[in-house]
Amino acid sequence: MPQTVAIIGATGLQGGSVLRALHATGKYKLVAVTRDASSEPAKKIKAKYPDIRLATADIYDPASLEKAFKGADYVFGVTQFFQPAVLEKVGAGNLDAEFDQGKNIIDAAIAVGVKSIVMSTLPSVKELSGGKYSRVLHFDGKYKVEEYLKSKADKIRGAAVRVGYYMENYITFSRISPDDNETVEFLSPLPPTTRIPLIDTAKDTGGVVAYILDNFDNFVGKPFEVSGGYYEVQDMAAAFTEATGKPAKYTQIPHAYLNSEELAQMFKSFEEFGYYGHKTDFLEINKKMDYKHTTP
Repeated sequence: MPQTVAIIGATGLQGGSVLRALHATGKYKLVAVTRDASSEPAKKIKAKYPDIRLATADIYDPASLEKAFKGADYVFGVTQFFQPAVLEKVGAGNLDAEFDQGKNIIDAAIAVGVKSIVMSTLPSVKELSGGKYSRVLHFDGKYKVEEYLKSKADKIRGAAVRVGYYMENYITFSRISPDDNETVEFLSPLPPTTRIPLIDTAKDTGGVVAYILDNFDNFVGKPFEVSGGYYEVQDMAAAFTEATGKPAKYTQIPHAYLNSEELAQMFKSFEEFGYYGHKTDFLEINKKMDYKHTTP
């Protein structure tokens, strides 16, 4: 009998990637958990994958999560920071607004007897920097979720995936150069030769999670970094030109241009302490996978 996987954020980048990858295996019954099952993105999922069950849940509402997870063997959980409702809670003083989401997901899974869970997390910038950068809440909140999951090891098998720097961020931080109104300009405060672990989030997350489900015992209780490798931040410009034939360049910008202390501290930490603290052991595990990551 196929095992059932409930997927949080099924209409988003990470959850959507997991849904597509697991569906392609044909091995699982899937529950696509979304905030609004009547939304257009949810309807598109149902139209494309009629065998998938849609479930509505709010990650701040444990009862709705329990209902969505009931009968599942696995849960894939992902939390959100850069959402208006979350930022409002943070602005009001709740610095654990994202952690609360992850705690609710884990607690709900335990409450209805889910045996195994994969949580999307990140390392703690505060820890990596020795306390120098303490305001990167969207990293530290996810790390706190990871630690909470470890504390529940007697109640649920837990694995954590630490997703690398989204290649999709290059779209967010880009513009048409004002110098010639033609060149695509990729912007970041990082020096051009800074090496960061990249991931095609919408594609690679699911492939790695599928591998973890097949080899779950190897990942219980420890985080796994999800990236195809380290690349210089300027590499994307050359890759873009090679793929499209259009001119592109990388431009380093001042941290002040971000207008965000959260993001400024994040990029400063990347430069000084590395995205993963300069870890490379995950690259060896990548070689053992029957999955090939996207490269720039």
